[in-house]
Formats: sequence, structure tokens, C-alpha cells
Amino acid sequence: MVNNNSKAFQVAKYAVMFAIIFVAMMIDKAISVIPIPFSMAVCVLLVTLSFCFLENKWSTAVLSGLFFGVASFIKEFIWGSPLLGAVLPPVYWPFVTIPSRVLMTTVAFGVYRLMLKFTTAIKNGKHRQICCMVVAAFVGLVVNTLGFISSIYAAKTVYMAIEHTTVENKGVFALIYGILLTNILPEYLVSMSCVSFIVLGVRKGLKLGIEGNNWKDADEQVNITTDEQTSEVLAVDASDENNLSITDQTKDGE
Repeated sequence: MVNNNSKAFQVAKYAVMFAIIFVAMMIDKAISVIPIPFSMAVCVLLVTLSFCFLENKWSTAVLSGLFFGVASFIKEFIWGSPLLGAVLPPVYWPFVTIPSRVLMTTVAFGVYRLMLKFTTAIKNGKHRQICCMVVAAFVGLVVNTLGFISSIYAAKTVYMAIEHTTVENKGVFALIYGILLTNILPEYLVSMSCVSFIVLGVRKGLKLGIEGNNWKDADEQVNITTDEQTSEVLAVDASDENNLSITDQTKDGE
């Protein structure tokens, strides 16, 4: 049985995750109809939240947000968004693009786990999962929106304090608010309506189970089996040593 917690498997899994999130962000940019270097994040938000819930695992949820933030930071260099560029120098961009995305998936997954505890009365496992993911996705998206704006303000405040300067950016922030308000509806609707079906479909394809725990359960079983086999080997070795000791003593007595 393959141990899904092996280092090689984990590295490969997270490399594929980052690649898919980055490609989703590039797709968003390619299909954007807004005539400025700022695209909707419909695909990347959907993909990131899907990874967040997929394995029902904290580490995967946090890393999905981290990869989203890193991909967003890289995208700023490729297309040179005037929004962050007009407010902050590049050294501050990671503090805007990464923390809000990590917070988004962390909070979303926390809400998902909390909803699982509050929805035990729903007997249909599929319906329960859909309900939990829709609520968790909405909370995560709100956190991402508020976190992104708050990160810009915080980074701008630090920048002005360090550089002892002021930034004239009323027009830029008005543009950011306008774009966010324009993008919120499609981003929220697509993620909330599709994420549960994608997660449940992938879980079925990967045989993760309705709650995404099969890999973890399999790994625990592998570890238990390995421990039992190790104990049996040690017991046999100890028994052989005792037999040899008894044989030696018998020979000495003769």
C-alpha cells in the first residue's frame, strides 16, 4: 500500500497544486474583459477553495492559500498591475498578496470544520458537505476581500512611516473599490455554487471518501500495520535470542 504521507508524494502533490492554481490565475487574466491590468479571480478562487476543502486537512488548506498568494505576487511582476504599483513599491507586494490569501483559506477551512459539527443532524452526507462548503466558501471570500483591502492600507501606512512620505492614492483606491464591487458578484456566485461539486467529484475520483478522509485513514492503517510488524519481528528476535541462550546453557551443563 502506498503511503500518501511520504515526502516524495507530498512534494509532488503540492507542486501540482501550485501549478494548477497558477494556471487558473493565468486563465483568469486571459479571459478578463476589464480593459485594465486587473482581472477577475473567478477561476483561481474556485480552484484555491477546492484545494482548501479537498483533503479535509489543515496543512493543505493553509498551503492552498499560500500558493494563491505567491501566484498573485508573481503575476504582479508579469503584468505590472498599476493598482499595487501606484500605491507601494514591489518590496511591499508580498505583504499584500500573501497574508490575505492565507487568512482566506485558513478561516474558510475553520468554518468548514465548525459547520461539520453543527450539521450532524443532516443525515445525507452529500447534502451536509454541500451546505458546509457553501457557507465556508462565502466566509472565506469575504475574508479575502476585506483582508486584501486591509493589507493595502497597512502596507501603505508602514511604507509612509518608514519613508517619511505621503502617497496620493485617492483615485487608485476608488478604482480598487470599483473593481472589487464589480468582480464580487461573479467571483462569489461561481465559487459558492461550484466548489462543493468539484470537491465531491474529485474526492470520488481519488477515492478520498465523502468527507475526504480516506487517505488519512489509509496512512494511519499503514503506520499501525508497520508498527505491528516491527513488534512481531522484535518479539521473534527476542525469542530466538532466548532459545539460543537456553541451548548454550544446556551445552555448558553437559
